[in-house]
Amino acid sequence: MKCNFCVIVLFFFSLVGCNQNNFVPNENEMPVTTKSTNDGELAWNYPMQYGTPGWADLETVEEQFNAYNIPDEILKTVSTEELVKICFAYPEWGLINAYNSRRTGFFVLVDLFNGFQELFRREDAATALMNEYAKIDPFAVNQAWTDLEKGQYAFQLTKIEMILNERVMISKLDNYGLEILKELATSVYQRKKMLPNIYSIWDLCPTAGICANIVDLKNATLFEARRAEVNYFMYYLMVGEISLLDYIVELVK
Repeated sequence: MKCNFCVIVLFFFSLVGCNQNNFVPNENEMPVTTKSTNDGELAWNYPMQYGTPGWADLETVEEQFNAYNIPDEILKTVSTEELVKICFAYPEWGLINAYNSRRTGFFVLVDLFNGFQELFRREDAATALMNEYAKIDPFAVNQAWTDLEKGQYAFQLTKIEMILNERVMISKLDNYGLEILKELATSVYQRKKMLPNIYSIWDLCPTAGICANIVDLKNATLFEARRAEVNYFMYYLMVGEISLLDYIVELVK
């Protein structure tokens, strides 16, 4: 297992060693969504979606969602690393914001798309997700981008964090893996907090949610004093006061 995390460890320590004041964004670099969704190199890149030929011929919403599903011959042979990228490129991620909580919305996505279902079956899925998580620096927001592009960049972290918030996913990690995930999540949380004009409390919630799941998995008694609040937060991934998020992140350290 430890060999699988070599790239994560190396990237993480280079990440935490970076100083925000020294970071100079590439003026030509575009948000991750633009690159990962449209690079045309994925084994399944959603050839049928809104705006493509034939989409208007689909008569029901069910047919439209079914058109996104990965054919079995690809689903069973694609690598986990590529499956992660395919899931990140899923066209309907916005649905997580269409329900009373993002976790409810995410459950809908998992029910609709066979790519998510397959990802949760893969034993190496958490490792692959963490490798992608380590690649995204919250500070790497180009001030020349539009507000939409900045939001797209921030949403890349939310996508990864929503998947890692599920207990069935982080339970795939051993103690060493959980320690690396803890360090990644706490670093991302602190960096997000330093850019409140980019990352709101809404963006901080899924990051703190990962920390809450780690604490709950390894030493749940630490939450005894505020168990009701923490349970509500973990169920909905929503909170009104940042103090609860700070409390959770401090406990996981």
